[in-house]
Amino acid sequence: MSYDTEHVRNAGDTPGMITGIPTFAELLENPSLASLYTSIRRSATATGPELVETTTVSKKTVYDYLHKLEQAGLISKVDDDGGTAVYTAEEFELTLTVRETEVSITPELIEVIAQKNEYPAIERILEDHGIVTFALAYDLVKAHSKGNVTIRQIASLTDLSPGTAYDLVEALYSILDLGDDESGPTTYTPDDFDEDEGDLLGEFADK
Repeated sequence: MSYDTEHVRNAGDTPGMITGIPTFAELLENPSLASLYTSIRRSATATGPELVETTTVSKKTVYDYLHKLEQAGLISKVDDDGGTAVYTAEEFELTLTVRETEVSITPELIEVIAQKNEYPAIERILEDHGIVTFALAYDLVKAHSKGNVTIRQIASLTDLSPGTAYDLVEALYSILDLGDDESGPTTYTPDDFDEDEGDLLGEFADK
């Protein structure tokens, strides 16, 4: 996996270059690293000892990950608490284009990827179809929760099978707390999907 460094930037108040593209790539593929970054981001600030207490990886791995993330520009030191470094997560956005539609890889997407070991559909799509397809599917699932697209349309736009698309919708509804407590993803029959209804991807991009 490779990325053009000119298109990976921090998205904070003072945007700066994300310099460690290999680490960024690892963030997309390593749920433990993604989880560590997500933990720092969720808590606003965190120290190494705090992360050692809450993570499932070894102390050495925690500090190796902190070094990687800091060198890559994905986290930064904001304080020194009695000799212990305090870290904060940097916001970022990577924009990619698929089928003339832009998809964004953001910290929110990384938070989902961090849970891929718990949701087989996420891991399956990432391994079989790649991050671009997954990012597009992620955006479409959020559109589905607003009633803008059907599951069959998600499948068509991403080249996923309807069953895989449904499994992903179900997983993301759970992770992102989409929909309401009384209903899960709505299923659709083939009659709900018109193969000749036009450029679905273009219609989604215009929303």
